[in-house]
Amino acid sequence: MMKKIMICVFALLFFGMAQAEVKRVDIPIGDAPSMGPDDAPVTIIEFLDFQ
Repeated sequence: MMKKIMICVFALLFFGMAQAEVKRVDIPIGDAPSMGPDDAPVTIIEFLDFQ
């Protein structure tokens, strides 16, 4: 039973990744407040909307 579940999970992940498109966008952050090194491999940008 556990083996079948693992095979299903693997198949879903494999086929999902095979169909995923890589979308990259360069967003200039200018002098916006930030944390961490400038040469970090990943940049996370959070958009907030307070209404």
